[in-house]
Amino acid sequence: MAVLAVAVVIFFLVAVYSACCTADAGLLYERAPEVSVSRYLIKNPDIDEYPESDNEGILKILDQNTMLIPFWPVAPAYVQRTSCIIELISDGYDIIGLQEVFAGSSQDQIISAWHDMIYSDMKDGLAVGWQYDYFNNWYNSIEESGEKMWKSLNSALDVETLAREESFLGVGIINSKPNGKDARIVCSPYYIMGPDSGWLPFKQDGGLMILSRYPITACSAFTFKTSSGTDRLAGKGVLYARIQIGPLEGDYIHVFNTHLQSHDYPETRRENIEELLNFIGMIIGSEGGNCRPVIIMGDFNVASDVSENWMEISGIISPPDNYNTEDDPELMTLPSVEYKEFSDKIKDFKEIDPGGKLYLKDLWLKLKPDDPGFTWIGGDWITGDKNSYGSLGNRIAVEKGRPQRIDYIFYFGGFGDVNIEPEIIDLVPEEPEILYCYDRELYRNPLSSDNDCMTTGKESDCSFKSYTVSDHLGLEAYFDFKIKE
Repeated sequence: MAVLAVAVVIFFLVAVYSACCTADAGLLYERAPEVSVSRYLIKNPDIDEYPESDNEGILKILDQNTMLIPFWPVAPAYVQRTSCIIELISDGYDIIGLQEVFAGSSQDQIISAWHDMIYSDMKDGLAVGWQYDYFNNWYNSIEESGEKMWKSLNSALDVETLAREESFLGVGIINSKPNGKDARIVCSPYYIMGPDSGWLPFKQDGGLMILSRYPITACSAFTFKTSSGTDRLAGKGVLYARIQIGPLEGDYIHVFNTHLQSHDYPETRRENIEELLNFIGMIIGSEGGNCRPVIIMGDFNVASDVSENWMEISGIISPPDNYNTEDDPELMTLPSVEYKEFSDKIKDFKEIDPGGKLYLKDLWLKLKPDDPGFTWIGGDWITGDKNSYGSLGNRIAVEKGRPQRIDYIFYFGGFGDVNIEPEIIDLVPEEPEILYCYDRELYRNPLSSDNDCMTTGKESDCSFKSYTVSDHLGLEAYFDFKIKE
């Protein structure tokens, strides 16, 4: 932990120098150019009619801490892993929440790739009629105004400032910040990124993104009032997106993405959680008896309780030879005081809702109560072929530590015209199937935006192999949705 903290501090000092004193940050923090998709008429002449909207369907959700920090000792192979993360998010997801997208070049590549996918969906007839109309109206409006389809974080403005305008790239801005700190964001109908606190002389934001194939009609954000340790160097907080999943303006769901205080600062996390829940309450509090569904995802950094047979279920072979007392497998089964407080706050959230009917549920605990569902494990633990990290273990982790479920998806199904019901939740990857190669020297240009994600075999001479795209495992969920006619 101490080594990582020192490395993070060194990174930020170097980044400040690069931003203030040089014209080009070089290999440390170079941004990819802002690439916009081709400006052509979206209508595909080979498609006579786009399909009509259904009032029910399936939402495929991804939550992923990416560990894209622009400093190799802190985030190994962050440049190489960016292309693999882009490949991951291209796997048919409708809504995605990403954390720790701190590298500027990674941000730009992800947003550019996502908008290319949206454009292709529309052009190839993969959207329903109302989605095509929505996209085309927005696309034509920015074409006439000369705006780009997406903007980098350099264009970020504070939520309070943006809320004075009618919209930002066609998205309404809601100012519901629970504190006075800056929360600078950029967004379009298909992504929101930030919040950047902007207190340092360069933009090192909260690293959050929400990506959506359905149009984002309104958004908001805030930065946590309190942070501790190395988290003071970032702008951690919460993003919010109102996402329309049906043809009518009121056919929407609420989506929140967050990243809470890391390491051993439970009191700061408690304050973060209080602000998060107050923010959610302000966003949805006006809906009364027609409260739409709510999805909250992110890295909460609160380890859930585990059952006695957790090692066998999760495919973990053994702890490291010289593990700390706190990592003793027997002690890990003891109930966690912080997790109980965290769970109680989530359960009591209904008191914030004026109707008292809104219950947030832990999706993993609902669908897989007997599975520990670890989303992070120290690089020194030994895992097997039945574990998501495979026999290689967590190659990307730079810290040691016990297995933990710290990434969550919470949901509320809604009462009123729009409802969602969960069907599946799994780890990503569920099994160690794809072996990635992150060798630095094998890439033509470490900063090129067109590098493909490289895969390899077990017997190859690739020196840096991993079954995962990050030190965290992702969460993949499927929700059925229904809209009343």
